[in-house]
Amino acid sequence: MGIDTRGLTVAFFNEGDVIFRQGDPGNVMYILVSGAVELRIKVEKGEKLLKCVDTPHDFFGEMALVDGSPRSATAIAIKPTKLIVVDEAQFEKIVLTNGKFAWKIIQVLSQRIRNSNMQISELVELGLRERVQRGMTDYALKFGEKIYTGGLKIPIQGVKEWLNTRLGIAMNDIDSVIFRLLKDETISYAPTSTKTKDHIVLSEEFIRINNRRS
Repeated sequence: MGIDTRGLTVAFFNEGDVIFRQGDPGNVMYILVSGAVELRIKVEKGEKLLKCVDTPHDFFGEMALVDGSPRSATAIAIKPTKLIVVDEAQFEKIVLTNGKFAWKIIQVLSQRIRNSNMQISELVELGLRERVQRGMTDYALKFGEKIYTGGLKIPIQGVKEWLNTRLGIAMNDIDSVIFRLLKDETISYAPTSTKTKDHIVLSEEFIRINNRRS
């Protein structure tokens, strides 16, 4: 984006450091120089990962400068991280003098509205089982191991943590849905996990039906 960083403050954070918390007042935004930051939001039954900021020159926390609202999420460094800190006066100057940065802000805000609309639509239209199935499919497509039947093998504990932290679904609800899916043979334990029961397999048909990208 070609931002002139002269006169801007640079801040360093260690892995696990909280940059700001949901509900805090905000008077600065951040531009990533190096490292990675997770943005997490509290939901009724857990915590949901909104975004991982890991691309240099990407930014977060800008809404505090756009509308003066409290922080809508918690930002946590997940590795040693270097950030440029931009206050309101500096933000206004950058927007007015850097067309690429201003356009990027517009794109980010537009995408945020689309994502919010999609999440609201899913909550309204989908039941718990459908949300779990879609979440399991997302996890399998990202981390699953393809097996000889064409399905994807995934660890039960891994997908449960994914559903809890990414979608905010309570662990007891996740256990209940997975139990029912196994009972009606919609999913199955992996052949190598018949005793340990620590891995399950999602069939090609299950993936096809629940893949929101298809």
